[in-house]
Amino acid sequence: MSQSPPPAELLLGRPEFNGDNHTAARLVRDRRVLVTGAAGSIGWPLAQTLLAAAPARLILLDHHEHSLFSLERSLGEHPAAAYELADVRDEPRLRRIFDRQQPEIVIHLAAAKHVHYGERFPDGAVEANVLATNTILRLSESAGVEALVYPSSDKSVQPPSLYGATKRIAEALVLAAAVQRRWVVVRYVNVIGTRGSVIETFTQQIVADRPLSVTDDRMTRYWISMDEAIWCALMAARCGVPGEVVMPACGEPLPIVETARRLAGWYRPQQVPYPVTRTGIRPGERLHEILLSPNESFADGPAAGLRSVRTTRDVASLSQLRPILDKLETLVERGDRDGIARTCLEAADALQ
Repeated sequence: MSQSPPPAELLLGRPEFNGDNHTAARLVRDRRVLVTGAAGSIGWPLAQTLLAAAPARLILLDHHEHSLFSLERSLGEHPAAAYELADVRDEPRLRRIFDRQQPEIVIHLAAAKHVHYGERFPDGAVEANVLATNTILRLSESAGVEALVYPSSDKSVQPPSLYGATKRIAEALVLAAAVQRRWVVVRYVNVIGTRGSVIETFTQQIVADRPLSVTDDRMTRYWISMDEAIWCALMAARCGVPGEVVMPACGEPLPIVETARRLAGWYRPQQVPYPVTRTGIRPGERLHEILLSPNESFADGPAAGLRSVRTTRDVASLSQLRPILDKLETLVERGDRDGIARTCLEAADALQ
């Protein structure tokens, strides 16, 4: 059995686009940069790339103690690196960090990201993805942050899930706050190499010699590589237009069952065809991902490999955000999960 992970292009079904992450990271040279969720799947390699670009200070914030410890150990002692063990839902602590560190660039990766957990625990998803993002935006405004990148998801488009609805509301919060500031949304698709992804699940099943659990043979997904994800975030921070939504040029979607078979063929080529079981779609999932709302269209982005998302949505719809936030805060305090889910989905629909 092959021990090394497969090349990204095998799973992408297309060539990676050739963005230069080290060149893109030059924007942080001699600047103070804050990365939330820094010890996560994307934050870890992003931190390595940013540190190599000689920032004045790289503030790496995460709430998971062991993950942050492991990141610090892997990066070694570096005079520009600063570590903050904090939860983005803890506003007083975040305020102290902003006051102390005075970031000029913010990349806000911290999020609750599992679709099925969003369905089970909507209060947690709203606290992490909506209320905490609003806190980050307010603190960034007070600190005079010049560039801010918010990674969203294609699941924010006409969302059937609570998770997708929280990402749509957060997108709107960024756009409403990005007045003459280079604050940009990157609407990601699925990223190869992230923890908790279906690729990680399939790989674990293959290594354990268990059948692959495919939800539905008809299901398709868009993919980008980890290098592409990092490049998108850096280019958005470097040359995005204030209030812009950008998306990677991610090619065509691939059937999930094809992704499973490619992984099985890589790790266990002697076991073809590899056994597959069908589990059925879980709440909040959909067969095919949607990249654009009905009132959105693609235009040329700020760099080759990036597309700009244009919208005909009435900007007046963003004025609904304050009462939406107030209502969600009240529902979270009450622990009203049904009310939270209903309010989120209704708000996301109104903000399409």
